[in-house]
Amino acid sequence: MKPLLATLPAVALLAGCSLKTMALRSTAALLDEGAMAFYEEPDPAFARETLGAQLKLVEALLRNDPGDVKLLDLAAQGFGGYSFLFFEEEEPPRAKGFYLRGRDYALRALRRRRGALEVERLELQALERELKGAGRAELPSMFWAAFNWAGWINLSKDSSEAVADLPKAVALMRRALELDPQYHFGGPDLFFGVYYASRPAILGGDLKKAARHFSLAKERANGKFLMSYVLEARYYAVAAQDQALFKSLLTRALELPSGALPGARLSDEMAKRRAETLLRRIDEFF
Repeated sequence: MKPLLATLPAVALLAGCSLKTMALRSTAALLDEGAMAFYEEPDPAFARETLGAQLKLVEALLRNDPGDVKLLDLAAQGFGGYSFLFFEEEEPPRAKGFYLRGRDYALRALRRRRGALEVERLELQALERELKGAGRAELPSMFWAAFNWAGWINLSKDSSEAVADLPKAVALMRRALELDPQYHFGGPDLFFGVYYASRPAILGGDLKKAARHFSLAKERANGKFLMSYVLEARYYAVAAQDQALFKSLLTRALELPSGALPGARLSDEMAKRRAETLLRRIDEFF
């Protein structure tokens, strides 16, 4: 009897740990499912007020279950979207911090899914070799790592160390493009449209490639993802000094309905706001 009694506390402890893990993962699953509802929010002000609290909840869950890749990807996407939609233009220093947190969560997810992908430590050629073995399971982590990393670099152009990391972000997004060009409303092509339009030719900029990627991005989302028009206007039309195209793209973003694609309503609403702002600032660009 004594041996049996002696094991009871351990059994109870294990049961408690198991129940805690189940509860944490149930909450994580609800958050994952609820993310769609958040990105369908039509009121950007309300979204900005609430997303911070949701991200802190995700971080709290990760403290208790740091290896949950779904939570890591959710945090990466959340911080990336939070920064891009609400802080990049108005509060760049805060945007940098959020982008960096998003990148780090995505890189943690990559390491968890594929141990050899120590992205920060690998030399570029070694990283590119490892990425050839990455598949659809790693796609969200690669996409959001590249998205956040590039966003942070864009706001850190005064840092040569930050800019030196851009090829790694590009390598991650290139693999995402190979795996699923339609991911996140044609997001990989949008990334490369901005990339090629925003860089001087001597550093790899190419307006023909930029135009092609923006065209493909719109095609992949059936012309319904409004942020694609805004990004093409802001980067490609400005770089090409095509004022007529600039006006046409932004007018199109304002005319099209929001929320035509599931999960795009919030982004579409922000795209309309940016389109209005860019049209008011047209004399700054041309």
